[in-house]
Amino acid sequence: MLKNLTGGRASGDPESGSALVAALAVALIGIALASVVVANAIVAANDSGRDRARTLEVHSAEGAVDAVFSELETTTPCVWPASGALVQDTSPSATSVTATVTYWDALGTELPCAAGVVTGSPVTAVITSTSVTSSSVVGVAPKRTVQAKVNLTPTSVPGRGAAIFAANAIMSTNGFTLETSLPDTPVDVWVDTGDVNCNSNVTIDGNLIVVDGTTDISGGCRITQNLWSSKKLTVHQMQSAGLNTVGQDTYVAADARVAEGSKYGRDLIVAGAYSTWGTGPVVGGTLASGVGAGAIPQYLPVGLPEVVYKPSDWTGFANTGDRAQAYRDWVIANAVANGAPTWSDARNPAKTQCTIAGDNWSLNGPLIGPTVATVFDTRYCAETKLEGNTNIRLRADMVIYANKFYGTGNFSITSADGAQHNVWIIVPDPDVAPNGTAECGKTVGANTSGNIKFDSGSLAIAPITFFGYTPCELETNNTMTFYGQLYGGKVTLRNNMTMRYVPIGIPGVTFPNTNPTATSGYRVDIVYKREIRTP
Repeated sequence: MLKNLTGGRASGDPESGSALVAALAVALIGIALASVVVANAIVAANDSGRDRARTLEVHSAEGAVDAVFSELETTTPCVWPASGALVQDTSPSATSVTATVTYWDALGTELPCAAGVVTGSPVTAVITSTSVTSSSVVGVAPKRTVQAKVNLTPTSVPGRGAAIFAANAIMSTNGFTLETSLPDTPVDVWVDTGDVNCNSNVTIDGNLIVVDGTTDISGGCRITQNLWSSKKLTVHQMQSAGLNTVGQDTYVAADARVAEGSKYGRDLIVAGAYSTWGTGPVVGGTLASGVGAGAIPQYLPVGLPEVVYKPSDWTGFANTGDRAQAYRDWVIANAVANGAPTWSDARNPAKTQCTIAGDNWSLNGPLIGPTVATVFDTRYCAETKLEGNTNIRLRADMVIYANKFYGTGNFSITSADGAQHNVWIIVPDPDVAPNGTAECGKTVGANTSGNIKFDSGSLAIAPITFFGYTPCELETNNTMTFYGQLYGGKVTLRNNMTMRYVPIGIPGVTFPNTNPTATSGYRVDIVYKREIRTP
C-alpha cells in the first residue's frame, strides 16, 4: 500500500501548478501596467490642472492689459480697475486681477497721479498687470504678471494760439493762403461761433477749429493739418492733383457729407451720421461714424478777448500825455519834411489828419516812424483812413488805436532801417474799464468800435510783423502779404492774400489757447507686451 502511494506521487504530472504561477505573473504585470497608467493619469491630470491654472492667470493678466489699452483711448487711469480687483472664474480656480500704469513725459520724467489719473502730458506708459490665483496647484506660482509698454499720441488737436481768431464767422476765398513762418509749427484758425465757408483755392497750412458752427468746403479749399467741426461738415468735391482735403485728422461732432474721391490723411471720425456718394472718400486712417461726441476732442466757445484802450500796458513805449496830439504832430512833421502842400489835410494844423495819403496832394511822401516805440491814439477820428500810397516806414514798434480803420490804395508798412519791427492796429472796445465782453458797435462817450478793412495793395512787408484787432469785422481784399495775427468779430479774407503766422499778442491781454477743453485720450502704439517675473 505504501508502495502504491509512493508510486502514485512519482508518476504525477511534472507541470502541475504552473498555471497558478502564470496567473500570478500576469496579475503582477497587470498591476505594474495599471500602476503606470494610473501614474500617467495622475501626472496628466496634474499637468492639465497646472496648464489650466497657468492659462487662467496669464490670460486674465493679459486681459487686464488689453482693458487698459482701451481705457487709454479715452482717459489716463493710474490703476485698473478704479477700485478693488477684477475676479475671474469661480473657486477653486478663481483669480483676482489688478493693473497699475506708470507714465513718463517727453523728457523722461515720471509723472504723478492724482485722483486716479495722471497729472501732466504723458508720451509713454508702462502697464503692469498681476493675476493672483486662489488655488494651490503644485508647481504653479500663485501670481503671474504681464507687462506692456506703449507710446501715447494725443488724439486732440494741439494748439499754439490762433493765427486767425474769428468770434462770429469767417469767410476765406479766391486764393487766400495761411502759412507759418515758424519751423515745423503749423498754425490754428479758430472760429468761436458761426459758420465757415472755405472755397476757391484757399490753403490753411495748419488746423481749422470751428467751435460752434458748420464747415463748408469747396473749390480747392484744403487744410494741411487737422479739421474740427462742431456742426455739419460738407465737402463738395475732391481736390485736384490728388491733394488731401484735410492732411491729418478730421473730427466732426455732428453729421458729415463728404465728396467721392476726397482725401483725408489720417482718421475721419464723425460723431453723427455719415454720407457720401460713388466710391466714397479716401481715408488714410480710420473711418468711423456714429461714435458720439465723447469719442472726439471737445471745444467750447471762449469769446473774443476784450481789448480796451490802456496805453500804460505798453511798457517801454512812448505812452503818456495826449497820444492823439502826438499822432497829429507826427503826421504834420512828416508832411512838412516832405514839402507837402500847406493846405493839405496832412500838413494843415487846422485839419484833423484823419485821412491822409502818400500822394503829392497830401503827405507828398512817406510817414517816417519815431525812433522809439510809440503809442498813437486816433480815436478822435470817426475813421482813420490811410490811402493813396501811404507808406509808414518804421524805425521802432508802433501802436495805432482807432474807432475805425481803413487802409487802401497801396497802403503799406515797411522797415526804414531794415530791422524787424512790430505794428498793432487796434479798434478797442470803447469801455473805459473792461467788462469781459468784446462789443461791436458800442459807443461810450466819443468812442465807438468799428471795422478794420484793407484792400488794393500790400500791408506789412517783411520784416514787419502785424497784429490786427477789432470786435467788429476785419476784412482784407486784393493782393496782400503780411506776417502776424488777426483777431476779429468776423474775419473776411479774399483775393490772393498770403498771411504768414508770427505770434506777437497784445500786452496786458490774455489770448485763449487752442487746446481742446477735453481730450478723447490717446492713440496707443504697443512697444512690447510680455510676461515678467512678478515684482
